[in-house]
Amino acid sequence: MKHLKRMTAQEAGISPASLAEMYRSLEDPALGLHSFMVYKNGGVAAEAWWAPYRPELGHTLFSASKTYAGLAIGFAVQDGLLSLDDRVVSFFPEYLPSRPGENMEKMKIRHLLTMSTGFAADPHDFPWPRPDDVLARSASCFHQEQVLPAVDWVRNFFQRYVAYEPGSEFVYCTHASYLLAVIVQRVTGRTAFDYLKEKLFDPLGMGSVSWELSPDGYNVGGWGLMLTTEDLLKTGVFLLQKGQWEGQQLLASDWVEQATDVQIPMDSASNPQMAGYGYQIWISKREGAFLLRGACGQVCMVFPELGAVVAYTSGANGPERQTVEKRIWDTLVPGMKEPVNSPEGETAWQEEQKRMEKFRIPTPEGQPSWKAGRREASGQRYLLGDNRLNWDAITFRFAEREGERDSFTLESREGTFTAEIGFGEWKDGVTCVRTADTDTDVSILFEKVSAAGAWQEDGRYELRLCFRETSYINNLKISFAGNGMVLEHTRNCSFMQSTDTILTGAALAAAPEVLRKQGIPKKEPGYH
Repeated sequence: MKHLKRMTAQEAGISPASLAEMYRSLEDPALGLHSFMVYKNGGVAAEAWWAPYRPELGHTLFSASKTYAGLAIGFAVQDGLLSLDDRVVSFFPEYLPSRPGENMEKMKIRHLLTMSTGFAADPHDFPWPRPDDVLARSASCFHQEQVLPAVDWVRNFFQRYVAYEPGSEFVYCTHASYLLAVIVQRVTGRTAFDYLKEKLFDPLGMGSVSWELSPDGYNVGGWGLMLTTEDLLKTGVFLLQKGQWEGQQLLASDWVEQATDVQIPMDSASNPQMAGYGYQIWISKREGAFLLRGACGQVCMVFPELGAVVAYTSGANGPERQTVEKRIWDTLVPGMKEPVNSPEGETAWQEEQKRMEKFRIPTPEGQPSWKAGRREASGQRYLLGDNRLNWDAITFRFAEREGERDSFTLESREGTFTAEIGFGEWKDGVTCVRTADTDTDVSILFEKVSAAGAWQEDGRYELRLCFRETSYINNLKISFAGNGMVLEHTRNCSFMQSTDTILTGAALAAAPEVLRKQGIPKKEPGYH
């Protein structure tokens, strides 16, 4: 991985006092920030990570991924593989109904890029395969000459009614972004990820990059891209420089200019801060700025008139995301416009930089197990009733003396793993799942986890799980009584569906293999 140049606030042309004030305001845990970087005039002037998040780790981008699907189309146009006026149906003759409809036939690649497909609402039909689906679809397709995949997101797109003239209005459409990734693969013979690896990721020196695949074998396009905050920042710099990198014009400047300009205006009532949409890029009403934006606060803001880029990741809900953007405009942007250097400002910035080194996601407050003396549940294996998390059983082992750590073993549909739990600190661990096998929007477990826990005054044990490649931080509050337990699960932010739920469990000392020998039926709640 190649790193961007680092420089002082003065060298970058940013007021040190404004940087100090900006980062001081971002320290608030309620904002949910995981990282925050500021670039101006050729270098990075400020950066911070909230432990256990770290610079070298990729972070899921949610819908900020869409910009990269748009960039892949730009490179394909540059390579002469397609044009923006190509009709979408021309790439998918095998999927079309006998009468696809006039508006569907009019839809062009430029309409996918600009979210002006003509759909009245985003189809967003992305089911994952289940065994019964596979069997049913396979049986119905058996007589066909070509058997299509059991779950087919492309087919779902073409089965939707296009209500309006394509190009007439903006309607946010993740399915359009997916189609862009599919089209790129069809014209290049490579996934959008592999194509961008050659065209963008490798030339920019990006490191931990991955992109989720659909059941059909295409990159999901509208989400699922994972890269570091610095690589997100580099993308903004690449666009700021109109497609140029280290003296080479990787992507035509006129394409970048079109992509980062309003191609279709937006309704001011629903998008008051946005002037419109470019090619999978949001265009601000202020300062000529444009943005890559993803759920839970994955953002790259580019300020062409200031030669500046701000990139950050977080696990925030709507109000908190709006607060961060407002503080950028109110505090940081003025300091980049008219930098004022003063001894007082420099001192404040130096002091804030020392504080930034200690930024972290809060751990549960309370007592450690060895001090709380609550060890009656230690080693008990609690079988959990059927639940939306698909967790089968959980076992805690609580520290008996100072210097030891708690740990837990979780058995789930994805498998079983054991992880240590820090007290007053985050303890890094690994789960039983691989990042490549997760749906970064809705999965419960992810590969890299950090855990911290403590006993509360009300007698409950609080366990916090930070999946440090994602926005998700899961909080568990557990009550133990006799042979039972109650587990209250909440998540800092959710996409599409809530994971807040209450689980109950009963203690069984016997190991799974013993239960099998005793003939315990597999349909017993929580035992699979």
